Amino acid sequence: MQPAIKGFPPYGISVVVKFGGSLMRDLEACRAALAELERLGRRGHRILIVPGGGIPDKAIEAVDATHPLAPFTAHHACALAQDQTAYMLSDPALSSDLVACSTLGQCRFRLREGKIPVLLPSQILFALDPVEWSWDVTSDAVAAWIAWLTNTPKLAILTDVDGVYRNASTGDPTALIAESSADELGRLGHTSIDACAAHFMSQHGLSGVVLNGAHPHRLGDWLEGKQVTGTRITSTPHIISAPQTALGAA
Repeated sequence: MQPAIKGFPPYGISVVVKFGGSLMRDLEACRAALAELERLGRRGHRILIVPGGGIPDKAIEAVDATHPLAPFTAHHACALAQDQTAYMLSDPALSSDLVACSTLGQCRFRLREGKIPVLLPSQILFALDPVEWSWDVTSDAVAAWIAWLTNTPKLAILTDVDGVYRNASTGDPTALIAESSADELGRLGHTSIDACAAHFMSQHGLSGVVLNGAHPHRLGDWLEGKQVTGTRITSTPHIISAPQTALGAA
C-alpha cells in the first residue's frame, strides 16, 4: 500500500478478494467462506470483495452459446451479473458484516465502520470503460484492476479448485503449480485465473494467490505468511503506479 499523498487519502484496503461465482454452487460452503472473511475482518484485515458473475453470469453465457450476443450486450450484462452476485453475498441470508457498495467512497466509509464492502462494479466499469468488451476478460481481471486502482498490496482469487494446474489437470495434485510469476501464468492462457488478469498483474507489479474457497482458512494462513495449498503469484515491481483518484468519493 503506497503512502498517502497530501489531499489524496489512501483507501486503506489490505487485500482485494475476488470471490468466485462458482463458490455459490454450494450455498453452505459459500456461507462458511464468507464467515471466514468476516472473522478476518474482525481481526483487522481490511478486505474489499470483488464478486464474480456467478449464477446470473452462467445464464448469460448459456444464451450466448446458442444466440451469440453483441459485445456491448455481453459486457454490460456480465458487469450487472457481478452486481447481482454482490447483492446476494451481502444479504443477511448469507452474511452479516458484508455490505454492497457501488462506489469506492462507499467502500472506504464501510471499512471505517468495520464492515466488509462488496463492490458493485458495474457503475465504475461503465463510467471508466477500462476493459475490453470480450469474453476473454473476466471478473479476475476486474479484481486485479481494482487492486491496482486502490493501491492494494495483495490480491486473492477464491475459486472452486486448489489453484492453477499444469494442463488443466485439476484432478492431479502433482500438477498443482505452487508458485509462478504472473508473466508465466499469463503465457499459460486461461486457467483458474484468466490470462488478462495475469498479464495485468505482471505489467503492474501485483502479486497474489489463487485459493480454493472451500477451504477458507487458507486465506487467513496466506495473509499471515504461512505456506498454504494454492498458487502463489509473484510479480516484479513495475514503474506503472496506480493513480491517486477521488473516484467514488462519498
